[in-house]
Amino acid sequence: MAKSILLGVTGSIAGYKACDLVNIFRKKGYSVRCVMSRDAKWFITPLTLETLTGKKVIKKMFPLQEERDPVHISLADEADLILIAPATADIISKIAGGICDEILTCTVCAATSPVLIAPAMNDRMFNNPIIQDNIKYLRDKGYHFIDPVRGHLACGYEGVGHLAPVEKIVDEAEKILKA
Repeated sequence: MAKSILLGVTGSIAGYKACDLVNIFRKKGYSVRCVMSRDAKWFITPLTLETLTGKKVIKKMFPLQEERDPVHISLADEADLILIAPATADIISKIAGGICDEILTCTVCAATSPVLIAPAMNDRMFNNPIIQDNIKYLRDKGYHFIDPVRGHLACGYEGVGHLAPVEKIVDEAEKILKA
């Protein structure tokens, strides 16, 4: 049976790279399901991800009755890996604080599978001591991270905060899945 990846997409300009991740994982034989944070829809549509995965994208805690209930537990149980790419400062901080206010944070909180987080944000946000403390805290708790790289940022700056290359994210995900 194919390994299952739950891809969490958050409200970042780098959200479009979720399409590349889905395509690569599917070509490699993985089953991929997507969960979108509330703000992700501003950057990529659920229809795009549904078309690429062949599965309904989960966007809210209480979907229509055709979905299983409670959906966050079902999603957590099915995932061999939860990958959040791109991960905003907001989602990292919510996970570190145990805040479960939407489907993605609730699913991560219920997960027993490994979680890989790929941050993408402005370099000042990434280097903020609070965000760095949250990343360290989550690493200490066993969460995996693939650090952002230096690159052109949406705000026009150049700095560390650009989403890691999708190939590196896929490689790291496969290492975790094989461990």
